[in-house]
Amino acid sequence: MAEPVVLYSVNGPVATVTLNRPAARNAISSELLTRLVEAMAAADADEEVRAIILTGADPAFCAGVDLKELSRETSVLRAAPPGSHSPWPPLGKPVIAAVNGPAVTGGLELVLNCDIVICSERATFADTHARVGVLPGRGLSVLLPLAVGRARPGR
Repeated sequence: MAEPVVLYSVNGPVATVTLNRPAARNAISSELLTRLVEAMAAADADEEVRAIILTGADPAFCAGVDLKELSRETSVLRAAPPGSHSPWPPLGKPVIAAVNGPAVTGGLELVLNCDIVICSERATFADTHARVGVLPGRGLSVLLPLAVGRARPGR
């Protein structure tokens, strides 16, 4: 039996959602995205859960979208749901990104959709959308400037 691509556990009032494709650096596949949405909904529906931690199985937080899958014409990864920038439905609980390694492109978008970000010393961030010829679909164009601020020439 194959390992689940998303691990979900609850310890007291905290649910932990772990992206679990370490060999692919936790790249976002259709299956991973589906399981991520399910795990977030389960945590939100659990009345005992007060906060959700999102992390990735070592060695990375998330390398972004799975480019091998994205190259297929039939991939559901080719478009974000209309009218939504978030990778999961609206949640009533805070989501904490526990960034334990690289968060690249779509992985950076996951981080930016979290309410709080906590980083290990191994955390790195990159936006490679232009390099791989993919448009941001989960809010990066808006969320990144909100997170880091606008450039102010002359300061």
